[in-house]
Amino acid sequence: MDAHSLDASGGLRDREMERLRNMRTTSRFGVVRCVVMVSVAVALAATISWAADWRSLSPTGNVSSTRITVESRALTYYRFDSGNALRFVVEGPSRVKILTRLSVSNSLGGPGKDNSVPAGASTVAYAVEIHRDGALIDTRELATESAAPGAYYIALTPFTPGKIRRIYIDVPTGTHSYSLKAVGRAMVDARIFESGSRAPKRISIAPREYGAVETLLHREKELTYYIASGSSPVVLDVVGPTTVKVNTRLFFSASMFGEQVYMLGVRDGSGDSGVRDGSRHSGVGDGSRHSGVGSGESEEIVYRLESQASQTVVCRDREDVLPGALRSFELPVEPGLHTITLRLLEPDDGELALKFYIPRGDVANEP
Repeated sequence: MDAHSLDASGGLRDREMERLRNMRTTSRFGVVRCVVMVSVAVALAATISWAADWRSLSPTGNVSSTRITVESRALTYYRFDSGNALRFVVEGPSRVKILTRLSVSNSLGGPGKDNSVPAGASTVAYAVEIHRDGALIDTRELATESAAPGAYYIALTPFTPGKIRRIYIDVPTGTHSYSLKAVGRAMVDARIFESGSRAPKRISIAPREYGAVETLLHREKELTYYIASGSSPVVLDVVGPTTVKVNTRLFFSASMFGEQVYMLGVRDGSGDSGVRDGSRHSGVGDGSRHSGVGSGESEEIVYRLESQASQTVVCRDREDVLPGALRSFELPVEPGLHTITLRLLEPDDGELALKFYIPRGDVANEP
């Protein structure tokens, strides 16, 4: 490799690591390094993974709206305070997400009509009452930065929109009327969304053993992944019959750039072995071509995947790696209890982030 090629490859690595430093959040928490042992029942009592698709929900009745520009995008927000509620109707079971921004005074840094917070205050507190069918069911206490960089009101006003603070509401069965009211004299701007799927088709399940946990950020969503390496496999307990969807993301270090090949070993009792080439399928390993996971101890199945550094996903707590683009495959599981072990074979010093899903109805399977 000539000097020009070396300079080019080094520059690419520098640019990718700089992108990570620019995109990652400033909060840091130590990487959890532990092995967690839980019962099969706990492992399969998985948290519901609601669909990433959210559809905009329009408020009802007379409502005051305002336009806010966020990173060059003009968005419509709906305003409410203690005397003017924001109302909407939802048919459950469903889930609602509300993006709120406190209207902050430019002159004093405090809430819009109160102005009680001294200039230069780092945070501003506010609260939102949630009413369902006319009854108060909850009060959410929130705190926001006194200004939101990159966000401003389109109309000339002495106020600045605060940073987004989210409220989630789980809606019970039936048609329900909701209203939001600000506590005190604060003014709050909001956008309302309903889950695109009332009942998720798949739910996430947690493995029994893993080397570490990492939180990945994709736009406004946090994703929990479990880390596998050659020395620290991920062990998953699952009761069939079912199909496990396995999401994988290779971690890219500063020395890795461009397309990378990695190998994942999966072991359980199918009696099926060999190398499955993900480059010929939507993920790795076409479940329809193999018997899947059955009874008895099997040889290790090797899955071959290719990926590159993601342009939209970053690690929340690490700046030394970039998550790779998503690569996934489905693993059929025959009836009964199975312990599936997954370990990263190549690169031998690498890290692989894993996330698992099964069909919602299969959670009730018994061994």
